[in-house]
Amino acid sequence: MAMNARTATTTVFGSQCAGNPGWWAHSQVDPNWWIDGRFGGRSLADLLRQRDIGSLFRFLKSRGWSQATIAAATGTTENQVRAVIQGRQRVTSYDVLERIAERLSIPRGLMGLAYEQ
Repeated sequence: MAMNARTATTTVFGSQCAGNPGWWAHSQVDPNWWIDGRFGGRSLADLLRQRDIGSLFRFLKSRGWSQATIAAATGTTENQVRAVIQGRQRVTSYDVLERIAERLSIPRGLMGLAYEQ
């Protein structure tokens, strides 16, 4: 499925929230998080530069996102989200990092990812 960063949250969540009206309110991405946000005493921009996806997922949980919501948003499974949060698994695949950045409207450069032409 092709998406751009501006439509990612609508495309990912739009059809899934009809039966759960509160779900959408807790799963919207604020693009300012990635530039100005802080988590655990560190800036989110620094966490993203280090590709610390475990901290990214923990940040989303602190904003009211469930593991199921994170999984749906990032195209992963709940088990993978849980393993990343617990530090048992690291996200190192470029394709997965790209998908996370795209679907969460994270500027690619913050994660050291090349911009597409």
